[in-house]
Amino acid sequence: MEKVLVVGRGAREHALAHKALQSGNLEVYVAPGNAGMRPPIQRVPIGETDIAALRDFIRSRRIDYVLVGPEVPLARGLYDDLKDITFVVGPPQKLTFLESSKARAKHFLQQAGIPTATAIIFDHTQRAEAERYLRAASYPLVVKASGLAAGKGVLIATSAEEAIPFAHACLSGEKFGPAGQTIVVEEFLQGEERSVFVWADGKGYALLPSARDYKRLLTHDQGPNTGGMGAYAPVGSPEWLDAVREKVIEPTLHTLKKMGTPYQGFLYLGLIEVNKEPYVLEYNVRLGDPETQVIMPLLANEMDELLYYCRIQKLGELKVRLRNQHAVGVVAATAGYPEAPQGGAWIPVPELDEGGTRLAADTWVYWAGVEEGSESMLRTTGGRAYTVTAVGATLEEARQKAYQALDKLPFEGRYYRSDIAAL
Repeated sequence: MEKVLVVGRGAREHALAHKALQSGNLEVYVAPGNAGMRPPIQRVPIGETDIAALRDFIRSRRIDYVLVGPEVPLARGLYDDLKDITFVVGPPQKLTFLESSKARAKHFLQQAGIPTATAIIFDHTQRAEAERYLRAASYPLVVKASGLAAGKGVLIATSAEEAIPFAHACLSGEKFGPAGQTIVVEEFLQGEERSVFVWADGKGYALLPSARDYKRLLTHDQGPNTGGMGAYAPVGSPEWLDAVREKVIEPTLHTLKKMGTPYQGFLYLGLIEVNKEPYVLEYNVRLGDPETQVIMPLLANEMDELLYYCRIQKLGELKVRLRNQHAVGVVAATAGYPEAPQGGAWIPVPELDEGGTRLAADTWVYWAGVEEGSESMLRTTGGRAYTVTAVGATLEEARQKAYQALDKLPFEGRYYRSDIAAL
């Protein structure tokens, strides 16, 4: 039996581990994982960037595949650090600029001729210029921290009074440290946002189910941006996805290959549909959270098949098979999220099969910010605690099942949006 190690600790990684477990042909480990993950998923107490310990573990257990969930280890070069001893699903460090620098990614998009919002870039030496620009600008517009900010480095500003303090907090390093000391100021595009996921192998790629996620904290898309409060899949007509292939995916992969480093691993395209055309809002060099929690249950291909085709660089020849169903995922977060998340709430947890996931038929929980509590209890650590995902024949059926399942996992101070897949 082949062995797979998932690197990360959130609900995305739990969903990847669960998908691997369902194949029946993979021994599944997660480093470091979280307390909600249960056997036969095996947790390994090694941090995502502890290279020496990861190498020792991979060698000693003869791990065949490593699936990297979060962006930070990839940006620090995890692929490059492990590629000599195992097969790593993820890009080399030199390509992680697509996510770790929105400024460089914007230049790349323009170079490749890929549709994107017009933008201007300021660094920390240009605070006065940024303020002058923002005072004279038309609103709404978008201000983004260029570096990694855990999905929280974006402000959709409706006035200079909103934009300027945010820009100053970024450029001064006060808000996101070095990640905010370059900002991208973009035109605001109006349309429906969608998340498109590609699994590339250096030669070809497979198109995974597309999803819509909900970034704002509050219902009706109000409140601050978060790491994501829910998602549903699939989205997008075949015709629109054909346009995405032609105008975004193919030019992206072709330009990277021309630069000398073909892309391999997961690539997340944050898109918006404007007058039926796809525009790129952002790249991520990994799968999304919470989108992973709704796209994995819709994939009919088993994880061992996907990994095999990736390793032999034949993903372009693989027929991606989807369940003819819909999936809805709802995130439950702790009080104070995202600005000042509070931990310490207790969650009574029943015995859950399938690695700590199965709540009911076609309904699962993917755990995130939780730690061991007393017997049959978990304790929140602050932030997103879990995602409940349900699959149904229709979007409404999946939605109802997901919200009903939330009743099984209450905790004090819990917050979730009531309009996932309804708005």
